[in-house]
Amino acid sequence: MSRTSGRANLWRTFAAPLMILVASGVGLIAALMTNGPGDWLSWAALSIPLAAVVWGRLYRRR
Repeated sequence: MSRTSGRANLWRTFAAPLMILVASGVGLIAALMTNGPGDWLSWAALSIPLAAVVWGRLYRRR
C-alpha cells in the first residue's frame, strides 16, 4: 500500500467522526454563549450526532 492511499483511507475512516465532533463542539459553544438564534444553532448542531446514530442503526450492514 502506498503512502497516499493509506492517508486517503485514514481520512475516509475518520471524516464522519471528525465532522460530528466539530458539529457537537459548535452546538455546545452556541448553547453556552448565545441566546435567540444561537439556541436554534445549538439545537441543529446537537441533533447531528443523534441523526448519525439513528441513520447508523437503520442502515447498518448485517
